[in-house]
Amino acid sequence: MFKKKTMATGAIIVAFAAGSLGLTACSSDATVSEGASDKTTVNWWSWDPDNSNYQAWVDAFEAENPDIDLKFRFIQYSDYENAVRLAAKSDSGPDVFGIEPGAMSEQFAPLTLDLTTLAEEEIGADWQDQLLGTDQLAVEGKQVSLPWKLGGGGLIWYNKNILDAAGATPPTNLAEWKDMCAKVEAQGVTCFVHGAKDDWVNLDVFQAIANQIDPGAIYAAFDGEKKFNTPDMVSAFDAWKGLFDEGIIQPGALGMTQYPDANDAMSKGEAASIAFGTWHNDHMTKARLAGSVETYGPDIVNQVFLPIAFPDVVGGAQETGRLFGAPAGWAISSKSKQQEAAFTFVKWFTTSETAQSMIASALNQPALASMPVTSDDLVAPELQQPALDEQAKQFANLIGPRQISNADVASALGQALSAVASDQMSSKDAAASVQAAIDGAK
Repeated sequence: MFKKKTMATGAIIVAFAAGSLGLTACSSDATVSEGASDKTTVNWWSWDPDNSNYQAWVDAFEAENPDIDLKFRFIQYSDYENAVRLAAKSDSGPDVFGIEPGAMSEQFAPLTLDLTTLAEEEIGADWQDQLLGTDQLAVEGKQVSLPWKLGGGGLIWYNKNILDAAGATPPTNLAEWKDMCAKVEAQGVTCFVHGAKDDWVNLDVFQAIANQIDPGAIYAAFDGEKKFNTPDMVSAFDAWKGLFDEGIIQPGALGMTQYPDANDAMSKGEAASIAFGTWHNDHMTKARLAGSVETYGPDIVNQVFLPIAFPDVVGGAQETGRLFGAPAGWAISSKSKQQEAAFTFVKWFTTSETAQSMIASALNQPALASMPVTSDDLVAPELQQPALDEQAKQFANLIGPRQISNADVASALGQALSAVASDQMSSKDAAASVQAAIDGAK
C-alpha cells in the first residue's frame, strides 16, 4: 500500500484565500513550478487550476507531502486535449493530468492507469460512496480518473452593478433578455458576451435550450434511445440561431473564445452577462475578486456577480433552471514512472480535508460527499447565498451529464451549431447531421 498522509491545517486553507477555482481554464501561458531535485517529482498538467491560483495547491500539497515535488503545467482548455494526447503516449508526458467525462475520458482511457484497485486499497471499499460522480469517470469498467469537484452548466451570470446602472433586470425569457440588452447597450456595454469559437460553450447553451423544449431528451438521443433529428431538436437549433439574429449574442462571436476572450470582457466590466456554470461561483467571493485586481483592475472588487437560470428562449418552456453536470477528475498516465507518488497526489486532491475544503471555500461542489460548501466570504450574501442553496438542490437532481461521451458526436454537434449560427446550414440539416454521427457511432 502507499503511504498514508496527514490531514490539513487551517493555515493552508487560509493561504488559499489569495486564489480560487474554475471548471474551465482562464487566460495564461504554460507555467512550471520549480522544485527540489532530491524529491520524487510528479509532473501535473491541467487546464484547471490556472496560473492565478495553482501555487496555492502546490503549497498546500507539498506542506503535507514534503517528499513529493509538484511541477505544474497549465494548458488552455482549447489546446489541452491535443497536448495531453501526444505527451501521454511518450515517457516525457505528465504523471497526473486533469480529465472530464465524456469524449475526453473515452479518448484518454487507453493512456491511463485503472484506479479501481488503488481506490479500494487506499480510500476504502466504500470509495464510490465517499466520492460523487465516479461513474461518469469510468469507461467500460475502468476507473479512468477520480473526481476532484463537480460543475454544472445551464446558467447565465450577470454583473448586477452594470444592470443596476442601466436600469435593467435579469431576464427570465427572450423578451426580457432583449429589453435588458437594449438598456445595457445604451450604456456602451456588451449585453451578453459569448465565445462561439469554442464548441464546449456552444454545446452548453444548446443543452440548456434543448432541455427547455423536451427535458432530458437530448441525452436519450445521444444514447441512441431516441432520434436526434426530431422537430423538437430542429426547434432547439432555431432558438440557438435566434440568439444571433435577435442580437443577444454579440457580432463577431464566432471568432471569439470563451476563455480568455469572453471571460476577460466580462471581468473587465465590458460585458453584462455570460454563459458560465457553477465553476464560476468563486467570482462571488471577496478572495477571488481581490486576487483578480492585478489582471482586471481595482474596480473588480466592487462588482456583484450573480447566476440565473438560462432564460426561456423558446416560449413556454416545459422547464428552466435544471442543471446538467459532471465531475472533473485526475488521471494517472500508464507511462508514469512515479505511479505511487502520483496516486498520493490523486488521493490527496480527492479525499483530503485540506483539498476538499479548498474546493468548498471557492464555492465549488466538492467531490467528497461529506464536505459541505462554505460561504462565509460572499460579496453580497443576501443575494448570493440563495443562488448557492438552489445549486445544492440542483446537484441532487441533475437533468443529465454535461459532456457527450462520443467524440465524433460531440464534434458533429459543435460543427452543426457553428454552421447554423453562420447561415451555412439549416436547422433541419443540422439535426440530421448530428443524427448521422450518432448512427455512425453505434
